[in-house]
Amino acid sequence: MAFGQSRSGNYVRIQANGSSFGRCGANVDTDPSPSNVKMLVGIADEMLRQKNVESVLFGGKKIGEQSNFEKLDLFAEQLVLEQQRRSCRIAPTVAFKQAPSRSS
Repeated sequence: MAFGQSRSGNYVRIQANGSSFGRCGANVDTDPSPSNVKMLVGIADEMLRQKNVESVLFGGKKIGEQSNFEKLDLFAEQLVLEQQRRSCRIAPTVAFKQAPSRSS
């Protein structure tokens, strides 16, 4: 929504639509215990399996055909292709114009 009508295919937002794991505790992001890590991996897997939801400007939300995983996979592919294009591109020649010296 933040990018409005000028938004193109280079923006992907992944947001969980609820979880069967319930609410997380206060220290969920700092607790390194194996049980917490297992729970977080489970939440991430569940989120990636969910259908992608897109916000439509002035139209609410639309459930996509792809899962969040598929959407991220396509986006990663676009990033790799862009990086390859940039690495093959020859940088444009830049000329600097020297300012005329002032005579006193």
